[in-house]
Amino acid sequence: MINQDTEQRTIEWMRERFGHFTGSKVSVLMSKGRKKDQVFSATAMSYIYQVAAERSFNPAFLDDDDMLEEYIAATEIHSKAIQWGVDNEGAARALAAKTLDKEIIEVSTCKHDTIPFFAASPDGIIRDFDGEGHFGVIEIKCPTIGTYMQYATEIKDAETLKEIKPEYYWQMMAEMDCTGSVGGVFTAYSPVLENPICVVNIERNDEDIKLMEERVELANKFIKDNILINK
Repeated sequence: MINQDTEQRTIEWMRERFGHFTGSKVSVLMSKGRKKDQVFSATAMSYIYQVAAERSFNPAFLDDDDMLEEYIAATEIHSKAIQWGVDNEGAARALAAKTLDKEIIEVSTCKHDTIPFFAASPDGIIRDFDGEGHFGVIEIKCPTIGTYMQYATEIKDAETLKEIKPEYYWQMMAEMDCTGSVGGVFTAYSPVLENPICVVNIERNDEDIKLMEERVELANKFIKDNILINK
């Protein structure tokens, strides 16, 4: 479901994402534990417990902007590199739209139509992505210049994206799934370079999307069956 109601990275956007498995982290659910009977890896279990805790937030806390902002500031991962990406995302989106000769609209948290607590926030939705009126997603990364060169050289399609940066691959599959998009574009951007942008078409893989959905549903089931929430 495509949602344009809330600007990304605002406090309201954070409220919408709490308690959800999201595209940016769904890749960790794809790994199994080391033992045969372990459905999820230790990293995946840590993520599941985090999401479960978010579903148990005190409503008074969630409704208090000041308390919520303090919590986010204290717990979010922030760095100069992340801020660089945030600061340059708009320019990257505009250049990608020009490069593709397509309109790109900004969206908010897009929740899955049928799977509860599953959402993704693509960096934009590409109108008429395939020339037949269907939507596509765009995922923008603003890495260091060395990493940019690696992406521009080695990432050619969905298969190579999955091999080189599987977390980005699964993020884009989640974005396609949650928005109903038929495909997407992976974009790397570095404004300091002579050729500042690379744009790679990423095909939708319905088999992988089905596998991802099964993992999210298993994680939801684990929370429902094993973790006490508001009881």
